[in-house]
Amino acid sequence: MSFGRHAYRHAIKPPATPTHDHLWIGDDLLAATFRRFANGQRRHGSCVPGPLEARRRLAKRRNTALASIGGGPLEDISCLFGRNGREHMKWTDHSWQGVPFESQPFADPAPAYSEDHVPFATPTPELGYSESLHPSSHPAQTDPQIPEQILEDFLGSSSWGIEDAREFTRQMRIDLHRDPRYSRQIFDRLLARSDKNFDEAIAFLDDPFLNTRGSGNYIAAIEVFVRTKAKRARRTAVLDSIKRGLELGLIPTEDICLILSTLPNILVENKKTLGSWDHYALLKHYRAMWRAIGRCNILGYHDLDKKIVDVWIGELLSIGSFRFAEEIIIGTHDGNSRSQWPSVLVQTWLQAKEADLETNAPFPNKIFSQLDVDSAADCVIRVTESISSADGRETRNQLLHRWRDCLSNADIISTVAKSRVWCDFPLPRVGSQEHAFEKHSTQGQIVLRLWLLRTLCRTTGYMYNQSSKPTDRPIYLLLHLYDLVIKGTGGHLFPELLRDLHELDLPYNRLLILALDRMGNKSITKTVRQTLEQLETSKLSLADVWKTPSIHKGIRNLFHASFDQMFNRMDLANPETAQELVQIVRSGDSNSTRSILRLLNNNTPFKISLNKAYQEIPHPDEMILVRYHPGPRTSRCPDPHAAISLINQLAVAISCSRSLTPSQSFHMVHWLYGYLRRHGGPVDPEFVRAMYHAGVVRRRREGLRIPATQYEYILWIVGKFEGRQVVEQLTDPYQIGASNFVGQ
Repeated sequence: MSFGRHAYRHAIKPPATPTHDHLWIGDDLLAATFRRFANGQRRHGSCVPGPLEARRRLAKRRNTALASIGGGPLEDISCLFGRNGREHMKWTDHSWQGVPFESQPFADPAPAYSEDHVPFATPTPELGYSESLHPSSHPAQTDPQIPEQILEDFLGSSSWGIEDAREFTRQMRIDLHRDPRYSRQIFDRLLARSDKNFDEAIAFLDDPFLNTRGSGNYIAAIEVFVRTKAKRARRTAVLDSIKRGLELGLIPTEDICLILSTLPNILVENKKTLGSWDHYALLKHYRAMWRAIGRCNILGYHDLDKKIVDVWIGELLSIGSFRFAEEIIIGTHDGNSRSQWPSVLVQTWLQAKEADLETNAPFPNKIFSQLDVDSAADCVIRVTESISSADGRETRNQLLHRWRDCLSNADIISTVAKSRVWCDFPLPRVGSQEHAFEKHSTQGQIVLRLWLLRTLCRTTGYMYNQSSKPTDRPIYLLLHLYDLVIKGTGGHLFPELLRDLHELDLPYNRLLILALDRMGNKSITKTVRQTLEQLETSKLSLADVWKTPSIHKGIRNLFHASFDQMFNRMDLANPETAQELVQIVRSGDSNSTRSILRLLNNNTPFKISLNKAYQEIPHPDEMILVRYHPGPRTSRCPDPHAAISLINQLAVAISCSRSLTPSQSFHMVHWLYGYLRRHGGPVDPEFVRAMYHAGVVRRRREGLRIPATQYEYILWIVGKFEGRQVVEQLTDPYQIGASNFVGQ
């Protein structure tokens, strides 16, 4: 083997000591390492209980509260072991225990516990074993007045305390939970001697054994401050005790109502009450009670009785605390029933000009967003109907204008427009608002809701925008319902709607235009829109509309019934009315004359009477008994002969009028001729002469040419009603221009 190979083999030769493939850790090193690890760890605990622990604690609190409601006081367990030497015998006189066995009487051992610790305790003679077992041996079982007398004797002293009272009632076996009047008796005596120190009274109120449910001790403590002025610390201490009672659910509904109504009457500075002197302090007490009820694990806001809510909100509205009242309404709201308080809150806010506690109080609009849809719609409807029935026109108009502005600025349309309450007639009566609904008929209620929806529609943009709006469906339903109600009474849509708007005296809201836009089939012109606006605002009457033919023509079909009724009420055949019409034609211009002619054309009874004028009235010389008309003449049945006389007088006045041109006179007289012929009236010679004078004589006098067709037409009428001889006289060359015909 070469030297190089030998050196190489020695270089790669493994060592004599074998190597290990794992690490060995000794016990000492392991113990030291674990000790350092354990000392460096920190456990972060939590004071928040888990779900099981929280449930156990809640059940424990509920059982504690329920235990204070029912059952009497627990017996002292020491009586089982012979406390005072004989008190274990008290456990033998219950009705559920069997008949005691007979035994020889024996003397009671000396009492190990002296009764001298109870001041003014009446010493009772020692009873034998058999006497203590018999129920008749206890005076409380035979005469219920004896415990009251004994308690009165005990309370007559001034050296007893709360613990003494508890021990005395236990020994006398007075059940304060079943008979709360004893608790009130003890507390009244305690208040009478607590002029300097009120701590015992507070401790009594916090004791669930002595201050039993139904005793009225809380309200008795409040009434002390109503009768006499006390320091604020005492008042605060009593109110803190009341809060603790509310948190545990120990105060009954009647006591809570009395406390809420009594707090404003507490005497404060200068012989003034808390409600009139310090609204902030009163509101602070109310809020503390509200929070205490919210912290109660047994009862919540929704469990409050309706009486409590009514009293509480009534007191808050009287001091102007609208936000707090709104919070109570939302917290106690029940979607299954209707309440009057949302509408009363809004109405009171509208009537309040300056709030005492909340200056410039904002509009309480949370009730519309946090209440259900039907309750919100019910609220706005009740407010509108209540305001519209308020006394005093000026006050009502101010409230309606303010209410309209509030609705226009409030974003509540998406809430109330989807409700189904809009078609409920009438709304359910709640609270003191019954009188508000009796003043409006079904038609009036529909108009008020249309006015309300039109106000809400303003928040969605311009009314003539054809895009869909949330208020379209209720408006459509209400308009058709209104039309159905009107047709059931024989009326018409637009005249009745205008009449209801004027009777309700609602602020202008373009309801007539809205009705025409939804119910009409044609587009609304500018003239018609302006006319409807003026009619709704009472700036224009139907009589004024009738005087202007261009305006009357646009809305004639909408208010046909009103115009017809207006014309039919006029007795044109009355001599006084006829004289006034003739005088208007003589002194008026062409517009006045045309108005008279249009009046004749629209009076239906007058047109009907013309056909009856062919029956002549017998002359008195003939001495014929004829019953001309059985009843008196009215506007519905005018005199036919008086009607013909009026037509003749108007024709003569028109033909001789200086304010009319010959052409105007002839055309108006010719219109009267066509009027007579259309309605079957007789044409008298007087009328024919008036036509000849207007169409021929006046034109010749003024040097105007007479159209040949007109001249021949007039002569034809003269020949028809006067005869051919009169026509020949008029056409005689030597008689042209003579006045023989006209003067006859």
